[in-house]
Amino acid sequence: MINKLLLRFICLILMPFSQIAFADECLDDKLTRVKGVDNCLAITTFRDSSAPNPSALVIFIHGDQSDMKAVTSMPRLAKNIQLSSDIVKVFILRPGYFDAQGNESTGNNSGRRDSYTSDNVDEVTAAIQSLQKYYGVKNTVLVGHSGGAAYAGVMIGRTPGIANGALLLSCPCDISSWRSDQQGRPWGSLSPINFYKTVPVATKVIAMTGDSDNNTREYLSKEYVAALTTRGVDARYITAQSAAHNDTVNVELVTEPIKSLLKANN
Repeated sequence: MINKLLLRFICLILMPFSQIAFADECLDDKLTRVKGVDNCLAITTFRDSSAPNPSALVIFIHGDQSDMKAVTSMPRLAKNIQLSSDIVKVFILRPGYFDAQGNESTGNNSGRRDSYTSDNVDEVTAAIQSLQKYYGVKNTVLVGHSGGAAYAGVMIGRTPGIANGALLLSCPCDISSWRSDQQGRPWGSLSPINFYKTVPVATKVIAMTGDSDNNTREYLSKEYVAALTTRGVDARYITAQSAAHNDTVNVELVTEPIKSLLKANN
């Protein structure tokens, strides 16, 4: 028993150093990998190489994928959505996740539960800031679905100026209320509603949830949007008709909202 406890203690001590080593060895080419804080995040970049200098970044952040399978829907959305050729689209794999192509981000996703931690949000925030510097853009739009929408909602308030606009799809924007809806144990994850007071007034926010979503119900996004508008933030809510939780990750539904966010910040 003592040996097992000792081994576990040593592993816990060494874990932060191993993560730093991963980050130090990260390819960090800003096309397939990008350094966060202590981790190396896998990304998929969609860019027209013949286009002029990029005018904007659109960052796609996936949900929790609680079935433990590879992440597929958000990278597919990033690939298929048609935007101006001078816009760079980047799909980011959250810490500890993998996609169908075998790409994987280092880090811990806590078993894909309760993982919107300050450490994980910091990793994605740092990756986005690195990409912004690399491309030299001043216009960034975040597109997040479910847990990814929670990330985006937290980031725009926790790191003011990280993005000019955000599209929140099927957002659990009030984590406490969402967990209560699910009759699950409380989570310690960061929650967008707790950061609404520090979202810059200049930030544009669109939230969209399906009226058939039994996971993240509409009121979670509606109340978040209402809180933003009381501060003068340009925020609006869209109901996706006859759409369930995952149906909002849909090119036809999100193209115009993303274009409107990009246009608003030109």
